[in-house]
Amino acid sequence: MRLLRPRPAFTLIELLVVIAIIAILIGLLVPAVQKVREAAANAKCKNNLHQLGVAASNYDSTKKALPAGADDLNTGALVYLLPYFEQEAIYKNFVLKGVGPFYYSDTNNRPASTGTATIPRPPNQYGCEGEIQMLQCPSAAAPSEYVTVQLAVNYGKQGTDYPSAYTPPSTSPNGTHLASSYPGGLMLGRTNYVPMGGYYAPSLYPDYVGMFTYRSRVKLVNVSTLDGTQNTIMFGEICGGYNAWAGSGGIPSGTTGYHWGCGFNYSGFGTPTVGSMMDPAVSNWAYFGSMHSGGTNFCFGDGSVRTITPNVNFSVWVYMTGYKDGVVVTFD
Repeated sequence: MRLLRPRPAFTLIELLVVIAIIAILIGLLVPAVQKVREAAANAKCKNNLHQLGVAASNYDSTKKALPAGADDLNTGALVYLLPYFEQEAIYKNFVLKGVGPFYYSDTNNRPASTGTATIPRPPNQYGCEGEIQMLQCPSAAAPSEYVTVQLAVNYGKQGTDYPSAYTPPSTSPNGTHLASSYPGGLMLGRTNYVPMGGYYAPSLYPDYVGMFTYRSRVKLVNVSTLDGTQNTIMFGEICGGYNAWAGSGGIPSGTTGYHWGCGFNYSGFGTPTVGSMMDPAVSNWAYFGSMHSGGTNFCFGDGSVRTITPNVNFSVWVYMTGYKDGVVVTFD
């Protein structure tokens, strides 16, 4: 008679021990993987900003000055830099001199505001349409997660700090960030990098003006002889923030970002922030900021990229954003 040997197997206690060990290993591995991914995303973000700085430098060399932060149609500097970072197709599709007082008024650039989510076709691609990988930080939200984007930043004196054709709303007589209603807010190209306008409207604070403002034509050689290109921010990371639109203009409440046609943003709203952009309790849509854990990345006038932490002194922050304030911020 053949005797059957007992089949080897884990006891219940051994199985629980193995499961516990696996859980511990996963608990150790996941943060490490996340840390590696964030390091790679941060490196990519810095490279994007550096490439933007190179494009601006090449434009300055060719045109003998940087592009205006915004022109008379409120068209932002990034539009004019598109050919300088291999985006000629999008640049050619953009209507620079169209119908209407602003670039976003031309229905070839942006569809008429109807308050609905229906994007009329044709054209197959509007002038303001198109996602550009180099203008998007890998750590930020995906383009589809933004409910709308800012078209322009208009503060200060009408006709001096922004086009005379724009009249600020009665609720914000000193100016406003101008966001796109629907359906334009759905399809305008997003960016996580915006030119630096300095502290605030130049007519109010001329000593703290940045490299990009309305009708500006700043030369890098002049920046070099003033506060210094290596000490002055040229472009900054900006990821937007939560805004309770509550259906106004067809826009649902959610994260508001920035369109690559938006000219610039001011530093005076606050020091750079980090963290979630979608938290209703954190409405930092007007601030420069990122979703990196350590700080926000900025490209300086010499093309170098540095990370600035949220606890930076506000005055130091402002001095870094102006190119002729006479206060030189140096870095170790």
